[in-house]
Amino acid sequence: MERWILLVSTEHAYQVLGPYASELDRLRALGRLNGNQSGNVLVLDVERGKYPAIRCVTTRGRSGMQNAHTKSSAAISPDTRIDELHLKPKALGIFLDNGLKTLRDLAALPEAGLWAQHGIGQVTVEKLRSILHSAGLRFAPPADPVARLHWENRRRRAEVLRPAAPVPGDAAISALGLLPAALTAATRRGLKTVSDLVSYTPLELAGVMSRRAVRDTIERLTLFGRSLQPDSPRRPNGFGLIERSEYLSSLSVRTPVKELRPLLGKRATSALRAAGFEAAGDILSRSLPERLSERDRVRVDRFALELRTSLETRRA
Repeated sequence: MERWILLVSTEHAYQVLGPYASELDRLRALGRLNGNQSGNVLVLDVERGKYPAIRCVTTRGRSGMQNAHTKSSAAISPDTRIDELHLKPKALGIFLDNGLKTLRDLAALPEAGLWAQHGIGQVTVEKLRSILHSAGLRFAPPADPVARLHWENRRRRAEVLRPAAPVPGDAAISALGLLPAALTAATRRGLKTVSDLVSYTPLELAGVMSRRAVRDTIERLTLFGRSLQPDSPRRPNGFGLIERSEYLSSLSVRTPVKELRPLLGKRATSALRAAGFEAAGDILSRSLPERLSERDRVRVDRFALELRTSLETRRA
């Protein structure tokens, strides 16, 4: 779908002024209706195989006040007055009642504060966002740390679509522009920086977030020249071709419990996951659930002892 600007006036019939890129294009189109001209500026949504849909219509008559508004709105700057932006009366009244006079005053507010106001909807917020962008401004970030993290992440995801310069290891995880679900899952696990994230393997990360989120995270890391730790190629195949001790040496406390099924068995793995055990480290630090059978409990205890021994040997 494409968006175009159409100028309709009695003097010029109609003119297609080109694609709509920002609110500034519409205001420049209004600037063509100068003097005593009257007409309409239409923003059309054009999609192949469908009739054009009118998204916005702005009318300018022969009134001197309207022409003055047109001239002042033709150039957007941080000092542009809000009452010159042709907003809905209800939204304009809210801004003026709160002492907001210019775009600079409006940019000091977080976008979430506008959504909370009764009478300001999605169309008005999108229009203001486009106007602020034309003036070189943005809405202020949210005050809440978690909301601010997601706000920075959304901005980063929208900006970086091609390979970019590598991000430093101490940069916040929001600098990667992850999927919202991936960012939420990573922060819940306590991952704050890029170094924390790249210390995981894809298999370990699969125990934290969904497969789609893991794939997207790998793609985002690739854009910035970073990568996760490689997975060990050694996996038990059920026929004893890989030694148990050799497989244990490839595990860590962050290995997902669902990947321990060849060692623990199907029933024990299901019981541990149902009790909230997510990684192998939970088996070492938490008491086992009561629903485990005696046979499964012995198997899990044996695994915990072997894993603890393997970890201590690697540290030494």
